[in-house]
Amino acid sequence: MRWDISRILKYAPADLIGRQAETRLLDDAWAKVQSGESNRPRILTFVALGGEGKTSLVAHWAAALSAQGWPGCAAAFAWSFYSQGTRDQSAASSDIFLKEALTFFGDDADKALAASNAGAFEKGQRLARVVGERKNLLVLDGLEPLQYAPASPTPGELKDQGVAALLKGLAQHNRGLCLVTTRCTLPDLKAFRQTTTPEVALHRLSRAAGVDLLKKLGVRGTAREFERLVEDVKGHALTLTLLGGFLHRAFGGDIRQRDCVKFEKADAKIDGGHALRTVAAYEQWLLGGGGKEGRREVAVLRLVGLFDRPADAACLAALRREPIPGLTEPLDGLNDDDWEFCLSGLEAARLLAVNRDATGALIALDAHPHLRAYFAQQLRETNAAAWRAAHRRLYEHLRASTPDRDAPTLEDLQPLYQAVAHGCLTGMQQAACDKVYKDRILRGQENYSSFKLGAFGSDLGAVACFFEQPWRRVSPALSEPDQAWLLHEAAFRLRALGRLTEALEPMRAGLEACVKQEDWKQAAIGASNLSELELTLGDVADAVADATQSVIYADRSGDWARRMRRRATHADALHQAGRWDEAEACFCEAERMQAERQPDYPLLYSLQGFRYGDLLLVAAERAAWRTVLPSPSGRGVGGEGLAEACRAVSRRTAQTLKWVKAQNWLLDIAIDHLTLGRAALYEAILTAADVRRSQSDIERAVAGLCRAGDVEFVARALLTCAWLRHLLGARSGSDSA
Repeated sequence: MRWDISRILKYAPADLIGRQAETRLLDDAWAKVQSGESNRPRILTFVALGGEGKTSLVAHWAAALSAQGWPGCAAAFAWSFYSQGTRDQSAASSDIFLKEALTFFGDDADKALAASNAGAFEKGQRLARVVGERKNLLVLDGLEPLQYAPASPTPGELKDQGVAALLKGLAQHNRGLCLVTTRCTLPDLKAFRQTTTPEVALHRLSRAAGVDLLKKLGVRGTAREFERLVEDVKGHALTLTLLGGFLHRAFGGDIRQRDCVKFEKADAKIDGGHALRTVAAYEQWLLGGGGKEGRREVAVLRLVGLFDRPADAACLAALRREPIPGLTEPLDGLNDDDWEFCLSGLEAARLLAVNRDATGALIALDAHPHLRAYFAQQLRETNAAAWRAAHRRLYEHLRASTPDRDAPTLEDLQPLYQAVAHGCLTGMQQAACDKVYKDRILRGQENYSSFKLGAFGSDLGAVACFFEQPWRRVSPALSEPDQAWLLHEAAFRLRALGRLTEALEPMRAGLEACVKQEDWKQAAIGASNLSELELTLGDVADAVADATQSVIYADRSGDWARRMRRRATHADALHQAGRWDEAEACFCEAERMQAERQPDYPLLYSLQGFRYGDLLLVAAERAAWRTVLPSPSGRGVGGEGLAEACRAVSRRTAQTLKWVKAQNWLLDIAIDHLTLGRAALYEAILTAADVRRSQSDIERAVAGLCRAGDVEFVARALLTCAWLRHLLGARSGSDSA
């Protein structure tokens, strides 16, 4: 039996108070897994605001299962999305999680997929199959960074394709159990909520449980005082834990000193509001009455607040190497024993989680996200110079300590992604963009991270750091050309990740910036991309208008390739608008330009060739649909002329497929298979032939497009596949009858 739950195990309390009902629910769910019951939860989600004890509950239960020797469990794996970077909720991704989980659960083929540039959707689907085929335990803690915010138009929906595919797959088939904790309900699983994916609201601690917790923390007082305090903080677990520790340490547990924390009615309306008030009072006491030990502890907590993930030992050592005025003076010259004493005190006070290896060496320090956020804000507001100096230290350390490898993995690049974040926080956006993001993550025109590793989510996280307001305004600290470029970068990655509506704003802003700068090459690309996106979203009129502009900008650029491609974009928009004669004329002009410039490749290929083929098949597709319609008027519409048109498209595409295979262009190979599959399907329908002749190409298209991670074309391929399967099902049904 294999297990890796260290990412949450460190948050397991020795004694879990007031969660007996939820623990019984978990025990019952696992007992049903062991017995193989079909009518049971496959995914169990706990929903509550921050600090209510979701992580503590799941971690404590998993620790207890581990102590029992993992009865009936094939393998157990836990991941905390709080601990993978949550500084910008708009840019969190599942890239690293999917790679680690596939590697843990899978075989050699799965490990190869994990390390490939396949899209998150394909990896999530595969992980669902691998996890669901055995009695495995999967824990996903703190999922909300991958969900849209409550105030957004789609509150709580998953914006990460990989995790969405994983959870939907497990909802349908899972021999084991998946546990999810989040602050937001999961609309993506709503269809399964009454059957396989129940959602449990984790409520406040009861009055009795809150009193018990305070007493175990060493607080002393009357029954009435205890009950009043629990009710004043609405039974919030984190607040009671922090407040109990504060009263015990500062006032010997005297509950009458609780007035040192000034709670206001407004606090209850803020996620963690009572807890933040408690932390503020605790901080003031440490600085004023805690002596030198207290000042050291505050310094450590402020260091942890510099990070949006666990602060690893090497980064902490870099921060302590030389004094940072206003931040690390209390730690200057601290010997190892005093450093360890400081960490132990913070751990005992439940302000810090200390992660060590088997030898006792420090791995990382972490704190509850509310605490991290509080100390980050305090340092930034009270000593901006120290804030910038610390982030500069981290930026320089991560840059210098990260080696350049010939073929770095996604893990190898993680310190560089962090360096980008710290560089931007210190005001070095231009240097972080040029020296880290462009040169070392993208590797210039190679686009290494995206095209070689498929790390669109991680790249988007880096791009977000350059924005003052994602995805509207780029930092003015960057040059105007780089501001326009980053808008395009954001739009491209949002679109690749399936976040199409979000991609519109940066795409339009980037286009406007390029036009203003008279950068006609980039303006042509921007207008073309915008047209394609508008078509996908159903805004055909605007798509035609922007495609027309893309041709104008391309002609101004003088670049033949852009002039040819933009005409193909324009032609596609005209096609979708029903202006087929105009569309064909534009495609013919683009193909003439292609043949003149590259006589060895006289046909439109790649995306341009796919779109031309789409137009050439339009009449055959309509006739095929009419042929299979159940009404009598829909039958007998096919004809040899349309079948020949299908064969002509197949001949064109067979040739272009040879060209793109030679370059190993995954997307282009897949869309050529889609064209071949569609042409064969329509021809078979029109001539009453066997539709199974199209099956191989259609299946290759679906698999290849999932691997390429292009949501738009995956949808097209799946629709064609669904039509084929319907026909096969109908025919097999009639045969059996």
